[in-house]
Amino acid sequence: MGLPRPAAFLDPSLDENVILKSGVNYASGGGGILNETSSLFIQRFSLYKQIELFMGTQEFMRRKVGKEAADKLFGEAYYVVAMGANDFINNYLLPVYSDSWTYSGEGFVRYMVATLEAQLRLLHSLGARRLTFFGLGPMGCIPLQRYLTSSGACQASTNALARSFNEQAGAAVARLSASLANATFRFGEAYDYFQDVIDRPAAYGFNNSRAPCCSLGRVRPTLTCTPLSTLCRDRSQYVFWDEYHPTDRANELIALETLRKLNITVVANSTST
Repeated sequence: MGLPRPAAFLDPSLDENVILKSGVNYASGGGGILNETSSLFIQRFSLYKQIELFMGTQEFMRRKVGKEAADKLFGEAYYVVAMGANDFINNYLLPVYSDSWTYSGEGFVRYMVATLEAQLRLLHSLGARRLTFFGLGPMGCIPLQRYLTSSGACQASTNALARSFNEQAGAAVARLSASLANATFRFGEAYDYFQDVIDRPAAYGFNNSRAPCCSLGRVRPTLTCTPLSTLCRDRSQYVFWDEYHPTDRANELIALETLRKLNITVVANSTST
């Protein structure tokens, strides 16, 4: 979008000057909307934890640059929230988590969206006025989900959960944007586009949309890339990097389509709306 890359919250060089120049990124591998998501991981920051860390950043900046300047910064900033897939892949769809037997599919989606709506309201109360929440892609088509089927096809039930979440989360974001003071909250997604990339990879310059570029030889599934992993010859030909995540090239295409749907035009490393 032509904006500077936000510094990671845990970057030891992070200070008030870096925050003023490029913002902060609280993203966490395995993090979810729900606190219980990915609880089997050694460490991850849920969205509530990320908001808690953001509150700490606010106090830090008020001490460094003064309350008026800090509040102006946070009131004029752009906020991006992109979460939800882990709540399914590393929670609801794994029977080791209690959510998987506590809720029906639609009940779990409602639980997620209600939690998300409370979190976005909290961010608004902390000064967020311009926020975009990004929805989910066809999760049932990631290599891990395909591997778990006998046919290797996409899991229709998982994709149905993603579509339901997008519909309900999009409606919640629209309600908040209409009801919260001075809020411009937007919902971005490229589900159908990503599905088409998976269904017709050659049309987008790929030759593989089923298997991951990075794997542990013939051993599958693997959690993610490790020093022991083997890589495909040309990652630009693969839609998926590992069992879960798209490659850089696929991510770029998805991001550009999402920006197009939001009427944000990318021109020479800058954006206009």
